Amino acid sequence: MTQKNILIVDDDERLRELLKDYLTEKKLNVYISDDFENARDVIQYFIFDLVILDRMMPSGDGIKLVSIIKDIYPTPVIMLTALGENINKIEGLKIGADDYVSKPFEPEELYLRINNLLNLYKDSNKELSNVTFGKYNFDIMKLELKKNDKIIYLTEVESNLLQKLSKKRNEIVLRDELTNIKFDETELRKIDVQITRLRQKIEVNPKEPEHIKTIRGKGYKLICNEI
Repeated sequence: MTQKNILIVDDDERLRELLKDYLTEKKLNVYISDDFENARDVIQYFIFDLVILDRMMPSGDGIKLVSIIKDIYPTPVIMLTALGENINKIEGLKIGADDYVSKPFEPEELYLRINNLLNLYKDSNKELSNVTFGKYNFDIMKLELKKNDKIIYLTEVESNLLQKLSKKRNEIVLRDELTNIKFDETELRKIDVQITRLRQKIEVNPKEPEHIKTIRGKGYKLICNEI
C-alpha cells in the first residue's frame, strides 16, 4: 500500500516533533510546517492525503487555512486546538474541517481519527487522483503526465495549470482561477501564453485544440474521457 502523506501545521515545536516521530512509526510520510504563511504556500503546490492543523498560530488563524485547503482539493483536515469551547469546534466544522481534537490529547487517538478520515476519503480521492484525455493520463497527486506510459515533461507552471484544469475537468475554469493574482491583466495574459505552451505539448494541432478548449470571455476547459 502507498504511504500516505500527512502535513502537520503547528507552531509548537515539541508537539510537531512528537507527532512526526509517532506517525512516522505508523508508516505515514509526515511533513511539518510551523507557520501559517509557509503552510499556505506549501498547499498551493503539493497535495496531501490529510492535514493536521493548529487552530491558532501567531501568523494566522487555522480556520482561514481550512477554506484555502478545501478550495484547492478535497483534503481531509483535522484541527487541533487548546480552546475547548463548543463554539470554536462548531466554527471550524462549519468552514470545512472534518474533525476536531482538543489539546492535550493522546497520539493514539489522533492516529485513529486519521485512519478513519483516510478510509472515508479513500474512494473519492481515488476517483480524483487521475484524469485521462485522449491518449494522455495526468496524475493529479504526482503532477505527472504520461502518454502511452511515456512521461511528458512539464514545467512547474504547466503542471500547476494542468492540475487546476484537471480538478474541474469538463467544467469551465475561469482565467482568474488559474492565477493567484486576481484581476491583473498582465498576469492573465501570462496564463494565456502558458496555456498555449501547454497545448503545444498535448495537442495534435495546437491552433485547433481538442483537449484544452478556450471558452471565449471566460477561461478554459479540459475535455476528459468519460469514466
